[in-house]
Amino acid sequence: MIKFETQRLILRNFISSDIDDFYEYMRLESTAKYEDFEPQTYKECTSAIERRITLDNVMAVILKDSGKMIGDINFSQEGEKGTYEIGYDFNEKFWNNGYATEACIAVLNHIFSEVGGRRVYAQCNDDNYSSIKLLERLGMRQEGHFIEDVTFKNDSTGNPIYVNSYLYAILKREWNLNEQNQ
Repeated sequence: MIKFETQRLILRNFISSDIDDFYEYMRLESTAKYEDFEPQTYKECTSAIERRITLDNVMAVILKDSGKMIGDINFSQEGEKGTYEIGYDFNEKFWNNGYATEACIAVLNHIFSEVGGRRVYAQCNDDNYSSIKLLERLGMRQEGHFIEDVTFKNDSTGNPIYVNSYLYAILKREWNLNEQNQ
């Protein structure tokens, strides 16, 4: 069981009662826009919650003051030992309040101090300006710009739509140099 607390947030494992808050943002086009899925149905969200309940690397992001779930964040070990990828989705009603930054700082601290992470990276579409700004606020550097490197969706005729993406990363030693993260 994982649980972190920040000044305004609780990050914890998913529980079955998260379904309504989860569905509230997973059904939106704004959530699905840069993801490999379409807006989710209630049934799809229920199945996703059932899977997530058992995972310690996927966390619900909860407002301390109200108990409302406003997003989720995940991390997974990738390839090289000590290398992790992070990802996140947040309810658009709560964008531009610093919640994603606060949640990501908690998760990066966990990866670097508790899990043995050496390097963390994230990928985002090159026109996802909110995500780009978030990754840069976290001190991550852009390591790559990939042109038409991935496709998640098809156009109306069934042809794949390729998108450009950025890869951002940060090393543990770089993270530790920034005192605001501690």
